Amino acid sequence: MLLQQFGDNPELIIYWFMVFAFSISVHESAHAYAAYLLGDPTAKEQGRISIDPLKHLDLFGTLMMLISFIGWAKPVPINPSNFKNKKAGTILVSLAGPLSNLILAVLFAVPFAYVTLKYYPLENNPLNPAVIVYNFALYGFVMNISLAVFNFLPLPPLDGSKIFTAVLPSKYYFKIMQYHNVTFIILILLLYTGWLNKIITPVIGGVQSAILSVIVPIIKLIV
Repeated sequence: MLLQQFGDNPELIIYWFMVFAFSISVHESAHAYAAYLLGDPTAKEQGRISIDPLKHLDLFGTLMMLISFIGWAKPVPINPSNFKNKKAGTILVSLAGPLSNLILAVLFAVPFAYVTLKYYPLENNPLNPAVIVYNFALYGFVMNISLAVFNFLPLPPLDGSKIFTAVLPSKYYFKIMQYHNVTFIILILLLYTGWLNKIITPVIGGVQSAILSVIVPIIKLIV
């Protein structure tokens, strides 16, 4: 649980949840907007082109975030029949969510690197503006990379599964979809047992290092 992980600073869960709610809303809104641009107004008509968390948060996905540090939102409804090319449209819409998280990660990396280079070590004062910016930026950076990597996994209901199945011939697609519920249960078990974190943590660390290797030198020129 997050409270156990944060130990003596349980107030940090507020930062974590606020960043999660914002990031997951951008993720789902990106799906909805991409679908709209490609000719499918289904999600737009349901108000999903919005960063209002109440439009997107899923109760179970949020609870899993509190347990495993990774969660999800309500899936954005799309109608591939509205796309000129069903497979290409599905892939592009699926990519929009994780890519939006990678963009957010880069944006959060800028204040994170700046505060770290200019003010670290920070004083132990939760009301210090530098501390507040640092916490939001740190969790925004880590959260969005985690969401991007997590959603690229080829397991339903994640975006990676839609990308993977969309490039398969129809006969294989329908065979895989027969096991949709099974793969979802496997995903939950991997999350709950912590095995999924062990699998994707090295990838998340690699993406973090790659982004910071570009951002930090630039910020050093400013600081």
